[in-house]
Amino acid sequence: MKTPEKPTALVIDDDPEILLLCSRILQRCGLRVLTASGLTSAANATTDPRQVVLLIVDVLLRAPVFRLQGQETEKAANGIEVLPLLQQHYPDAVPLIISAYSKDELIAEGHDPRDVAFLQKPFDPPTLRQMVQALLPEFVVERSATTEIEDNIWFD
Repeated sequence: MKTPEKPTALVIDDDPEILLLCSRILQRCGLRVLTASGLTSAANATTDPRQVVLLIVDVLLRAPVFRLQGQETEKAANGIEVLPLLQQHYPDAVPLIISAYSKDELIAEGHDPRDVAFLQKPFDPPTLRQMVQALLPEFVVERSATTEIEDNIWFD
């Protein structure tokens, strides 16, 4: 008998520190976490896109400075502009846009995140946890007694 998969979050960001922070917090929320540094790696992140219930996408996805031999080159992208395509690929995922820019700055630049949930960087673990609990109340594990201590530990 196969064990059912945990609900999965896919985090797409070109910053490895953000990927690590999000991974640790989302895992503590009870989610399985996949990470991608760009759109190409996001498309290859899972064989079953319907497992993804949360899609966290950075607005500014820069092309990486280096790549491994044989690795496909990631191209720069705007997370807001590619969100409709990502939502087609991950139809059951709730989107969350993250950015170092404020929502007003994005709108002024012509990149309106519309009615999509938005979180401005830098954010701390409790803020991300609260946002995820608000977006996915049916999937997120309740806060534990050690959560406040864990929230202060960014790296093990």
